[in-house]
Amino acid sequence: MEFSWARIKESIKTFWGNLSSPQKIITVLAPLLVAGMLIYLILWAGRPQYIPIFTELSDTDAGAIRTKLQDMKADYKLADNGSTIMVPQQTSADIRLQLASAGLPQQSKFSFDNLDTMRLGETDSDRKLRYVLGLQNELENTLKTLSGVEEARVHIVMPEQSLFIESQKAATAAVTLKLVPHTILVEDQVRAIANLLSGSVEGLLPENVTIVDTGGNVVSDMLRKSDDPEKLTVTQYQLKQTVEEDTRKSVQSMLDRVLGSGKAVVRISAVLDFDQKKIIKQINGPGAVVSDQSSNETTTNGTEAAGGTPGLPANGAPTYPVNTNVNSTSTKNTNTTNYQVDTTQEEQVISPGSVKRLSVSVMADADTVTQDQLNQIKTIVASAAGVDAARGDDIQVEAIPFNKTDLQNDILAMENARKQQQLVIFGVIGATLLLGLILLLVYLRRRSNKAKAAKLLELGGSEPVSQADAEMLLAQQIAEEEAKQKLAQKQTKSVDEIQKQKLKEAVELYTRNNSDEAARLMKTWLSEDK
Repeated sequence: MEFSWARIKESIKTFWGNLSSPQKIITVLAPLLVAGMLIYLILWAGRPQYIPIFTELSDTDAGAIRTKLQDMKADYKLADNGSTIMVPQQTSADIRLQLASAGLPQQSKFSFDNLDTMRLGETDSDRKLRYVLGLQNELENTLKTLSGVEEARVHIVMPEQSLFIESQKAATAAVTLKLVPHTILVEDQVRAIANLLSGSVEGLLPENVTIVDTGGNVVSDMLRKSDDPEKLTVTQYQLKQTVEEDTRKSVQSMLDRVLGSGKAVVRISAVLDFDQKKIIKQINGPGAVVSDQSSNETTTNGTEAAGGTPGLPANGAPTYPVNTNVNSTSTKNTNTTNYQVDTTQEEQVISPGSVKRLSVSVMADADTVTQDQLNQIKTIVASAAGVDAARGDDIQVEAIPFNKTDLQNDILAMENARKQQQLVIFGVIGATLLLGLILLLVYLRRRSNKAKAAKLLELGGSEPVSQADAEMLLAQQIAEEEAKQKLAQKQTKSVDEIQKQKLKEAVELYTRNNSDEAARLMKTWLSEDK
């Protein structure tokens, strides 16, 4: 087989001419796409991989490290708004050592490591100052580990010790926090920061810690507000909301069924009693005798002998009566009666959370209710909400014209949304029908092309034909069909002309042979036309 440039060029041209349009596009784009992917993979594999060597740097340290890297002509990248320095992984160890030998990044803050060595001429005040500075630095590093805290500064004031307790001042601390964007500290987080400083500094109380953010907000005020005895806890507030919402839903659903939706507004305010009480009562039976005691004593005397009359005798010597044969008997009886008393003891524990006071407010649309209906609504709502006048509950029912502008706008917006939805549905249906029609036409066209191709294949033999050959055969077939039609029309026209010619010759022959009869016929035709 001979190989020549002309033959190769002719083969390529033939191959390219036998391809359809999609095949030509794929033939051109496929090598280009493969070549592009190979070039990208080569560049990606040869690109150096960067790793961070320092993170969370201050602006001063980041600027100093960047200047040093430029002097070293080292490749680097900045990330996290300049707080992270990234270098190629292959040279990261060498760059880190060179920066360390240059004293970068600089550590300008005190830490507890500074207290390991004694300095010549250092006093206790100097050492205490270094201790406070180191404590501040350690607390700042600890606060920066908290979620949502980007930077922190701590200032501690520790007064001198006094010999008198009355003169001793309390320690105080101030904390400035730079929070991550869109971060808000909650009460538990603020309390945790205050307790952290209180546990780290001797004599520091949580209420003496002031916490502010970079926006100038004193976030520690929420701790002082939370210590208010009148402030409800989370559980108590949730219980209060539950009572109010359940009562409101009950009344609102009832009014919506009667007046219609949006014709009345109900608001409930409840005051709950969160004091826990324990009541103990002891009741004794009516008229019960606790104790009964009686005593009886009897004395009996015997015969008494006669004696002289007491007095003074004549000679002046006193005389006394003399008893002889005296008998005496004494009897004493004591009775004690105790009765068992009927006792009833009651112990009552009142759990917290009972309703202490309830306020109900109802506003009805003045266009839908009358004054008599308002009175009926007030009575029914008071019964449904459990309003107790003896408890101090209050209920107010008023008729006020409602502003229906928002309602009308909402209705109009809903109507527009419904129309737009219908338009979308109709558009989807129309697009689906149009797409189906296009697909049907494409199918019919392909079917027609297949039929023509099969017919051309029959005309061209069993060998496959190219697209150009198929178009040429199709043109030939169309030309042959047109020629056949013209020939048939010509043949039809020739037959008619022959018949007309024969008729013309017959008329001329008759006229020559019968001139008088022909003249008479002409006169008759002319008179009929008149």
